[in-house]
Parts: sequence; C-alpha cells; structure tokens
Amino acid sequence: MEAKLQCTGDEPSKIPYQLLKQITNDFDKERILGSGSYGTVYKGVYENGGEIAVKILNNIPVGLDDTKFLKEFNNLRGLKHQNIVELVGFCNESVEGPAMFEGKQVTAVSLRTALCFEYVSNGSLHKYISDQKTGLNWHTRYRIIKGICEGLKYLREGLGYPVMHFDLKPDNILLDNKMMPKIADFGLSKLFGEENTTRAMSAVGTLGYWPPEYIKCQIISGEFDIFSLGVIIVKIMTGHQGYNSTVEMMTRKSVTLVQESWKKKLRETVSPTSLEVYCNQVKRCIEIALHCLKPNRQERPTIQDIVSSLNETETMIGDQWMQNEQFYQDSGENSPILIRKNNSITIKSRSSSGNFRYAEPRAMPFSLLKVVTSDFSREELIGRGGYGGVYKGVYGDGQIAVKLYTLKGIDNKQFQNAIEVHKKFHHENVAQLVGYCYETEEVVIPFNGKHVVVGLDIHMAICLEYFPNGSLNRYISDVKSGLDWCMRYQIIKGLCDGLRYLHEGLESPVIHMNLKPSNILMDEKLTPKIGDFGLARFGAGKSDRTMDMSGAREYMPPEFIEKQVISKKHDIYSLGVIIIKLMTGVKMYLKCYDMSSEKFIELTLENWRERLQKTVDATLIEGYCEQVKKCLDIALTCLASNRRRRPTIGDIVHTLNETETLIPQVEIILDSELLDSEDSDQLLHVHPSELYFLPAMSSVEVPRKKVAMISSCSVQLNNKGDDRVAFMLVAKSPKRYLTKKPLCGIVPPGSTYTLTLTMLKQQPLPSGIDGEFFTLYSLAVNEYDLQDEDVEKDSISVKYNNFFEKTKEKAGADQEVVQEMTLKVLCCQHQEDDHVTSSSEPTRPTTEVITTSDAQQVSSIDVHPTEPWIITTNNVGSLRSWNYKTMATLNSIQDVTDEPVHVAKFIARESWLVVGDCNGGIHVYNYVESKDVASFDAHDSCITTLAVHPTDSFVLSSSDDDDHLIKLWDWSKDWECTRTFQGHIDRVMQVKFNPEDKDSFASASRDGTVKIWSISSDEIVTLKLDGCVENLLCIDYFTRNKKQHLIVGCKDRIAQIWKLGMGQCVDKLEGHVDHVSAANLHPELPMLITGSLDGTVRIWNSTTYKLENIIGFNLGAVYAVGCIKGSRRIVAGCHQGIATMELSSP
Repeated sequence: MEAKLQCTGDEPSKIPYQLLKQITNDFDKERILGSGSYGTVYKGVYENGGEIAVKILNNIPVGLDDTKFLKEFNNLRGLKHQNIVELVGFCNESVEGPAMFEGKQVTAVSLRTALCFEYVSNGSLHKYISDQKTGLNWHTRYRIIKGICEGLKYLREGLGYPVMHFDLKPDNILLDNKMMPKIADFGLSKLFGEENTTRAMSAVGTLGYWPPEYIKCQIISGEFDIFSLGVIIVKIMTGHQGYNSTVEMMTRKSVTLVQESWKKKLRETVSPTSLEVYCNQVKRCIEIALHCLKPNRQERPTIQDIVSSLNETETMIGDQWMQNEQFYQDSGENSPILIRKNNSITIKSRSSSGNFRYAEPRAMPFSLLKVVTSDFSREELIGRGGYGGVYKGVYGDGQIAVKLYTLKGIDNKQFQNAIEVHKKFHHENVAQLVGYCYETEEVVIPFNGKHVVVGLDIHMAICLEYFPNGSLNRYISDVKSGLDWCMRYQIIKGLCDGLRYLHEGLESPVIHMNLKPSNILMDEKLTPKIGDFGLARFGAGKSDRTMDMSGAREYMPPEFIEKQVISKKHDIYSLGVIIIKLMTGVKMYLKCYDMSSEKFIELTLENWRERLQKTVDATLIEGYCEQVKKCLDIALTCLASNRRRRPTIGDIVHTLNETETLIPQVEIILDSELLDSEDSDQLLHVHPSELYFLPAMSSVEVPRKKVAMISSCSVQLNNKGDDRVAFMLVAKSPKRYLTKKPLCGIVPPGSTYTLTLTMLKQQPLPSGIDGEFFTLYSLAVNEYDLQDEDVEKDSISVKYNNFFEKTKEKAGADQEVVQEMTLKVLCCQHQEDDHVTSSSEPTRPTTEVITTSDAQQVSSIDVHPTEPWIITTNNVGSLRSWNYKTMATLNSIQDVTDEPVHVAKFIARESWLVVGDCNGGIHVYNYVESKDVASFDAHDSCITTLAVHPTDSFVLSSSDDDDHLIKLWDWSKDWECTRTFQGHIDRVMQVKFNPEDKDSFASASRDGTVKIWSISSDEIVTLKLDGCVENLLCIDYFTRNKKQHLIVGCKDRIAQIWKLGMGQCVDKLEGHVDHVSAANLHPELPMLITGSLDGTVRIWNSTTYKLENIIGFNLGAVYAVGCIKGSRRIVAGCHQGIATMELSSP
C-alpha cells in the first residue's frame, strides 16, 4: 500500500512518521491547532521555517480496507482550488510491536496515518463570527461567503465526481492572511459510503449544522452541505446569538431586520450612491441563506444557483446605477475592486415626460452641461463606469442623463461617427439622444512670467433620455412571480421592434453588439428602450471580424467567442438569451442547456398555463399559451450554434404579429387589478376576488331527485412568500353556509390553500345578495404560533379569532399587521340567468358537493377507469354510484345486495362490480346486464379492504376477523380462495397490488408494519415504520426517478416515503394535524395526494415532495380519496359529504 501512495511532482509528498514527530516537537500539546472525531491537528515547522498542518488520524474505523483508504486519498490529493485547503503530504506506515490480547503479549501491527495540509495562518472562521456592530466589515464578510460558496461549488462540480463534505461549519473553514476562506477537514465522510447513500448508519457532521431530514431519518444527500452552508452564512452575517433570533422569526421579517441592521453599519463606510446596492447584496445573501435552511431539501438551491445569484449582486455593484445598480471603484483597502470592462454606461429608466421624443439632438456646450449637473456634483452622480461617470441633469422641462467621458485614449473619430449615427435614431424602442458635447480646450499654465499652452483638454459627453424606472434587469423573474404574461410579451415585442429598426430601418444597419437586460431601459409604461451603443458597429456589412472582445460573454454567440465574427446574428443570439430569461427567470434559463428544446418548452408552458389560469378569462388561455409557445420557439431558434440557422429580426417580428391574432386586442391591455394582485406586500394572493355561487349540477340537471339544493364555490389563497401565513375567513351571514364557523388555517410558504365554500338552499336564491360578503384576515406567523395539534376541532376558530384580536391590539412598529380583504358574494338562481352578461359570466364551478345521507361517513371510493362513474360506500352500509359529468345517479348499480356494504371496487374489464359487506360476504354484480355474478361468504366479519389485480383474475380481501388474514380469490376458478396470507397481528387497513410487479402486493396494518407479499411464493418483506408508529391507515405505490416507492399514511399525522429494495424510510410528508387516512398517487400526474381526519386534502409533488396545495372541503374528516383518469379532477369522501374538484396545475 505504501508504494501505491507514493506521489511525485506537484502532488502530495510521502512524509516519514519520524519527521512528523520532529516538526511537531513530538506532537507537543502546545502545537495542537484543533481536534475532531478522527484525529488531532498539530502545527508543524520545518527547519527552513516552512509551516504545515499535520492531522494524525488516530481513530480510523475498524475494518477499513486499503481500497477504501486509497480511494479517499486519491480524492483528497486531486483537490486544487484557492478556497480548498491543499493536501501537501501524507504518512501511512505500519509498525509491528508488542500488544496484549486476551491476557497474552502478542506482536500486532499498528497504523500510523496522517494527512498534511497547507498551514492557514489566521485560524478558523469560528473566532471571527460576530454581530453586525462589531468585527469584520461587510466587504470582508461577503468575500468569505463568496469564497466558501466557490469552494463548495468546486467540490460539487469541478472534479468530474462530486465530493460531499458533510461537516461544513466555521471550525472547518480556515482563513489565510488575506482573510480568504479555505474549506478544510472534508472527505472523510465518504469513507462511510458512496455519494448516492441516502441513509447514514453512523453519525456524520456536527449538531447545529444538521438538516432536518438527517435528524429525523438519517438521510444524507447533496443538500446536506447546502443546509450547513445556510447556517454558516446566517452566522457570518448576524453572529452566533443573532442566528437563533434570525431563523426563528418569519423569513420576511428576518430579511428586513438583517438588511436594516447592516444598512446602519454601511452608512458609515460607503458613499450614499453605493448604499442601496450594498444593501441589496446584504438582502440577497440573507435570502440565499434562509432558502438553504428550507425544511424540504428539494426546495434548497443548488450551489450553482447560489454562486450565480451572488455573481448577479456583483454585477449590480459593478454596473452601479441610482436606486437599482450602481458603479463604484476601489475606495480603500476594505472595498472590493470591481471595475467594469464594458466601454459604456447604461442610462436607466423612465422617460421623463416625452419632452425629447424625436427632437433633433443638439450640440451642447460643456459649460451648459456643468450647469445642468451642478458642476458634475456627487449628488447628481447616477453611476460610474470604465469611461467615466453618468450624471442626472435638469434640462428644460425634464431630466436628462449626461454621460461624461473622462478616460484618455478614446477614439475621437469613432466617437463623432457614433454621434452622427445616433442622431438619426427615431424609434420608440430605442433610447433617444438628446444632445452631445465635443469640445477642445487649451490647457494654459504660467511659465517664466508668460502663459504657455501645454496641451488640449477634450470634453466629450452624450446626453440621453433619463429613465429612473431602471433597466430590464430588475424585472427578470420566474413565471410564478413578477410581471404577468401580457407585460412580458409587450417587452419582448418592443425589444424586437427596436432591434428591427436598428437592423432594417436605417440607411446603414446598426449591430448593437452588447444586448443584455441592463442595456434595455424601461419607461413609465414599461416600454423597453434599447440603450448603450458604446460597442455598436455602424454601417456593418454581412460579416466582419474584430480583435475587441468587449461585452457580456453570456450573451455572445459561439462564432464571436471562437472566431470573433461579427454579423447581425450576434444581436439575434443575445435576443434569444434575453427572451428566455424574461419568460422563465435566470434559474430556468440555465436549465435550457441541460434538456431538449421540446422538454424545456413543455415545462415552461405548463408553468405559464398555471399562472394564466389564475389571471385571465378561461376562453383566452389557449390563445395566450400558443403565444407563449411561439415566443419560446423563437428564442430557442435564436440560440442556434450555426448563425445561418438563426432567424432574421424581420422573421421574428412577423411571427409575433401572427400570435397577436390569436387574442382579441381588447384583452392585451393590462388589467390594473391584476397588477395590484401581484403586490409584494400582499401576504396572500386571492383568486377569485368575487365569489360566484351557482346551483350545483345535481340541482340543475336532476331536479326531481331528492338532493340538497346547495351551491359551492372555491377560492384559492396563494402564499408566494417565505413565511407561514395564518388566515381566517369569516362570513357576514354564517347561517347561509354549510360550515357556520370561520374557516381557519395556515398557508405554508410557496403553497396554495384552496377553500370550498358551500351555501345552503335559499328561498329564493337572488341574483345578487345585497351586501353579502366574506372577510379574509391574514397574518404572517412563526413556526410556533397557532399549532393546532392539541386543540379540539370545535375550538380552533376560537383560538384563531383570539390570536387575530390580540395581534390587532398590539399593532405597532414592530408588530406584524393583520391584513383584511373583502370578498363579495354573487349568486345566480340558474346558470343561464339573463343578468349574467357574457363578459362577466363565471364558468361552471370546478367543485361539486353532495351532502345527502348516503354520501356521508364515506368508507370507500372507486372511480371507473373508462366511464365517468364514481362509486362510494359509507359506514352505514349504503352504496352510491353516479355519473360525475351529469351528477345523475346510476340506477343500474343500486341493487347489488341487500346487505350493508362497506367497500366496493370496479372490475372494468369484466363489467363487474365487487363489494364487501359488513357481515363478511363478497358480492359480484354485472352492471351492463344488471345481474348477479357471484355471492359467497369470504370472512366472518366486516370486509375492510378489497384490491383488484390490474391484469390477472385476482381479488384480495381482508376483514375485522381476529385472524387478520388476507385472502386471494381467483374468479377464473369460480371465485376459489387460492391462498391466504398470515403475519399481521392487528387489523389490515389496506391492501394494494404492485402495478409494476404482478406477483407482488403490499398491506398496511394497525400493528405498525407494512408487509410486501409474493403471490407465488412464501417470501415476505416486513417494513417496520420509524418512530412510535401504530395504526397504519393507507398505502400506495409510486415511482420516483425510475425507482419504486411506497407512501404510507399513519396515525401520527405523517405520510412516510419508503424506497423499495432499501427497506428504509427516505422522506416524510408532514403538515397534517390528524391521522392520515388516505394516500394516493395520481394515475397520470406527478402528484401524491393525502387526506386526513383534520378535514384537508394535501397535494404533493411526487418528485420533490414539495407541498403544492392544501384543499379544505369543509365537510369534516376526509376518509377516502379517488382520482379521475384523464383529468385533474379528484373526489374526496368526507364525514359530511362527497366533493369533487378540478385541481390547478402542480
């Protein structure tokens, strides 16, 4: 093994153990730098003064073989990065010596193993952790944060194989003499398994830096380090004591307090013009940290996302502009040097009053520019860039932006040529040149009693429209937030119109060469204006070459990067990048290179469809979606590697014009109410804001049936923030509704809560109830407020009401404010009422509620796979079947048996219905021929569960019998019981066939176990669920990342996720406040659906396990849930009735 580890050249050296003893003074205690689980670190000093850190590994796990150690050593020696402590040497010697074994002296081999690293003089980060008022300044703290992230990114992405640290903490981050951070003490965790290990059998890391999934389930993954990083960043920014208060309060409040605290400190060290962008950098850092601490590991950002986001803050500082992005240069040793390499400065914002529109630019004396800018005072400085500063000036009745060139060596001819061309620009989507200055002034000095001309000063400046509304950069966001589709399309179209003017509308074409969001300025109507022509090519031919590589690399096409080829297709490529970022946000844009164009369009279109469904008329959604798809097609075509395959700007504008014919022009105008709904101060975004109650389908279409004349309406409460939001919905006239008490709950961060409101029969039902409304109260709360677990259901509304009242009484500067919103109620006697106009007519309600006696206390639900039929049973023994499209009762399936029925299932391929009664009997009925097929005694007591095999002629059953048997029935053998399965010691709650293995099925029991059974053999796999779990209530199979999993609903309010083949819990779905009584995978959509006795249904993403939606039908406890194939509709069986609902997009 020693030979294998011998290294040469720049790689780590093999160091004899005796030499290590010598340079550490025989491992003197005075030389100890630190110690950990697997060894002690000593400072070693060579005779020539060189220093290293020697880590003696004295606690290597027993049984560690050479192969594993060699692999780990090879991983360590390959790490070369400025933010990683470098391995410079190693020792691995074996020495024989005497040892005692079972009372006898024997000769034993002992290992002397050490790793030697570069010595980092300033020690660990731990001693530099402090609050904002003391210790390191912001610039140094930011450099440390950025360095740690860069190092972690290198470990994750820079080696060809990911290295997981699993023990990131301040003690393991060392600082050199320039305060550059270096990640240390990593890699040993890999000795316990490969990177895809999901369950740690031994403890890793340090308490306080462990993510929740590790604490609860011992899950380790790449997101482990991200959580630890979040803890470190918060501590760097707030100190050890500040950390607890920061993470315990609401995210929105934490961000505000941290930002305000640093703002006070930054006022002492940075100029007023730079203050805001540094505060934005502080805000971004604390937001990143808090996102790293998300309980759901799938919601944490990747290290690539984090570094990209930090880079954006540096761009903001490097492109400094007033109130948005600001330029600055090195003002001292504490300021970072971020000097912009571009040749020009972007002038941001809203055109003042249109005073300069299409006015002929004029030459302006330098003396005049000094007057309008108050002699270029610092107070008027907008920004500073490579060529000079930009100043705000008051000129005439408006404002201008004066770009003053102070850098020597500017090409005078090129400047004057650019002015002459820019003077000809007259287009609403191109920033207007107002004036310019080009003057020479003799420099005269006294010499020997005379005045001597010693040179010339050249004053160069351009004056543009002033846009205080900023650049497009500030409006780039993901689909779920920010600008709506109409506004984003308006910006895309305006940008393309402006570029078409430059390419095709001038005598000589202009190639911009530096199109990017920061060079697209926005006026007061968010009309885009192309600005910053500092790199533009005027009168360019079909193609050209250059040696100048100025510009933003991210927006450069391949032919320019590789061969410096210039053509109009340069701008087309940049346009494609901008359009994708504007439509999807920065994070989603990065993914477009990692997937096919078809997949990227599909994902983006689905996201936009979800948002459009919430904001526009249903009749317009398809037109808008087609427009979204066309824009994505255009953008991706613009990114073609071969420039000849990119479209011309004329082709692009033509295609966009065609999409506008898909949507009536009247609808393209922005709705100010929609803009208001996106207000970032609003805790909950509510849709719809007016509640239409239409008669239920059963009331309208089958009036002769004895059904409750009720009307239902659903309202969505969307929490786009990072805090838990409590709500209370109070009706003005509670007696009109099925639920008399206020509706209360918590909307988790980034989730939606859908409430179903059910109005009882009114005599008469007027077209509008004068003055009837609901009041919605909402309030951001921390994780400890309003915990409902130990509160009686009847007392929850009282608890919430008291909480809101007390908060109102305490309202003050430091107290969260209770927000109130009024939702108007509108009712219609019939859906075809004349008073409902075509423009305001609501669509048919997406929720239907049935509250008849046979629809209460539901015990089972099944949905026919091809017919629009639903069948339910209840605890009283009633069987109910109906057509969910017409809500008409299926008379042919009502007379299956005279016995009280507890569970029923369709056997569609045979046109049968199989039911289990309360006395242990099973009955089979042909619903096409309306006749009995079979009836037999299967058990001695109530049948509790049935399952139909997806392909074979099998049915499983279990009951309340004391033997807890599961029986297999084969209808091809005249319903013979071909096998029994014994092993559970308490009631079997549910059985489920494996959809991917026809020989296997699973069962969940009140004994706290899940068993996987084989039909053809005696093989049994028993899964004992984590914790004090008993009374397992439900189970289902689903596939994630091509691996089969089980979701198990438990009495402890949690749904556990188990990975088949591993025999262990890999995740937990938490949030319900009562037993999880139903768990289903949607048959076609990536959704897991759980129902609970707490009265809610929760929708989870089956890939990320993110909670997407909470649905409160307000019909009491949920007992069963079914999914309707081919649609987003689900059906829920509750204590007080049955509800069907169309789900929004996940």
